[in-house]
Order: sequence, then structure tokens, then C-alpha cells
Amino acid sequence: MNGLLSLLYTFFVEKLPYVTVVVFSIGMVLKIHRWLSAPKEPTTPKLNIFFSLKYILLDVVLFRKTFERDKSTWLVLFLFHGCIAGILFGHMRGFYLWSASLFYPLGHWFAEFMVHTLPIYVGWVFIITQILLLARRRRLEGNQLTSLTTDYVTLVLLLATSIVGQGMRIFPPEAIPAEVYDIVFIPGFIVLHLEAVPSYHWFHVHVLLTQLLVMYAPFSKLIHTISGVISPAIYGSWRKQYDI
Repeated sequence: MNGLLSLLYTFFVEKLPYVTVVVFSIGMVLKIHRWLSAPKEPTTPKLNIFFSLKYILLDVVLFRKTFERDKSTWLVLFLFHGCIAGILFGHMRGFYLWSASLFYPLGHWFAEFMVHTLPIYVGWVFIITQILLLARRRRLEGNQLTSLTTDYVTLVLLLATSIVGQGMRIFPPEAIPAEVYDIVFIPGFIVLHLEAVPSYHWFHVHVLLTQLLVMYAPFSKLIHTISGVISPAIYGSWRKQYDI
């Protein structure tokens, strides 16, 4: 690898994370300010925990309204969001938020399947569902859907990140270190612990795209991963009249 490319990859890991954290934080502050500045309802709905949780489960987690309208779209959406949850959970292991021992009570073979085999299948399903959703958006554009440029930027960026991430899994790692391999993005704050050194180019491109996605998230519809839970938690009980 030439010196320029090596320097560029070093920037992705050691310098860009600081920019990512700053941009994401600024974006979240602006988004929260916008939420707080939005016109308020004349009366504040009384929070009902039971109906709020019910609304989150049925409409946010299970996509009840989509299921009632279009079963095939519901299946794609459910798999898409399920893959996101699984991928995020899987990445947490690299940050020592859980370990393979979590599954040992169900057998070491099951732990091996959950940690090494299932993620590959999840990655393929995630990519396929994204392509289907992108094709659906294009098909319905101007008829049932009106998209902004940011909608396509988000989908394409997410798809590219997923493809590169899957490439890291299916291409052989550079090496199998005797000990866990640590990648320090921000010392003492963001440190990734890997059991194998991934293919060099695939890993660094994935790191770059992931950070671009994180920076862009507060300014795109990806923010609904947060607001889509908070809003129902607050207003779910207020909307209980629709839950019949």
C-alpha cells in the first residue's frame, strides 16, 4: 500500500471519529431544539404507560398498520428492521457489551451459530430488503410516494455500508491474532475489539461509510430510530382510541 493510501486509512480510524462525534452531536442538538420549538398541543395528553407500551409494540415494532394494508411490504419492512436490530446487537460484542458466553447455556454449537454463522445470513437478508425497498420507492415515486433527495442519499449510503460490511465477513481475514485485536478510534471512549483482523481495504471503507452514515443520521429520516420510539412513548396513550 502506498504512503498516501495508508495515511488516508489512518485518518479514517484515528482522526475522522472526532469529526463524526462532533457532527452527530451538533445534529442531535439542532434536532432536539427543533422538537422543543415545535408548536405544542393546547392540552398535554396524560401519559398512560400501558397504552404507550401497547402502541410501541403494535405500531413501532410490529408495524400493525402496514400489515393491515400490505402483507408483502410488511414482511420486507419487518425483516429490514429486524436485521438492523440484529446487526446493532452483533456490533455491541466488539465493544465488550456482551460476549459469546451469553449463549453458552444453550450449547457451544448454538453460541458458534449466533456469533459466526447467523450474522452472514442476516447480512444478506439486510442487503436484499434494502434493494427491495429502494425498488419499491422508485416504483411508487410520484404516485403514492414523494421522496426528497435525502431519502435516496440515506438508502444508498446505508446500502453501500451494508455491502462493504458483508464483504468483510465473506472475504478471508488478513490474520488470526493470538489475542484480541484492538482498534482505537477515540482512546478510552470508542475502542473496537476484534477476534480476527478483517480484510484491510474492506474494513477501512466500512469504517468510512459507517461514520458518514452516523454523521448524516440526525439530518435524515434515520433519526426516526429514536423519535419513532420517543413519540409513541409520550403520545401512545393519547392515541389509544385508534387501538381497536
